[in-house]
Amino acid sequence: MSDGLLLTAAPDSVLAAAARDWLVAACDPHLVGHCERSFQFAAAIARAEDVDLDLEVLYIATMLHDLGLSPTCVGPARFEARGANDVRRWLLSQGMERARAEAVWDVIALHATGELARHKSAETAIANRGISVDIRGVVPTSLPPEVVRAVLDAHPRAGFPAAMAELLVREVRAVPDVVRMSWLESIAVRHVPGYQASDSERVLRSSDAFV
Repeated sequence: MSDGLLLTAAPDSVLAAAARDWLVAACDPHLVGHCERSFQFAAAIARAEDVDLDLEVLYIATMLHDLGLSPTCVGPARFEARGANDVRRWLLSQGMERARAEAVWDVIALHATGELARHKSAETAIANRGISVDIRGVVPTSLPPEVVRAVLDAHPRAGFPAAMAELLVREVRAVPDVVRMSWLESIAVRHVPGYQASDSERVLRSSDAFV
């Protein structure tokens, strides 16, 4: 079986094509490759586990899930929210139904928060798992090895971990206050001078005087 038969074709829609064009124009090649692999891993997991989902929503959201890390998407919010907001705004302007645009928002905003993503839509949960495969390099048993190999051959991963780490360091340095109590906080502790990790218990206990 050829690699082409092991990969999932992008949805044949104007919005899907435009989403990929946006990704390529806004993001560096390492991030483009990550998004391509993430979609392929997510689609393969859905196929292997017979999960029914909206492939166009999955594709657009997974391809654009890291848009917030691009130089074109700036602002005071965390990158997940910045990207989700920009993509939702664009989809609504293009006539996508609000419910589906909101589903895309969920995927992007929750893509790095597995404990929440798994309780949302099928697209949100599956996208989170596909993205996680590429970030962690840990493959679920439902993914056939030949599919994983086909994805990595089609979209090589070499150089991605270091490039992604640099993007995340840049992010926490740009908006250190909004990464508190998030998965990005450990990066801020390491790379932002003077940054102190959150202590939720201390904050809670110090509120004892609020009576």
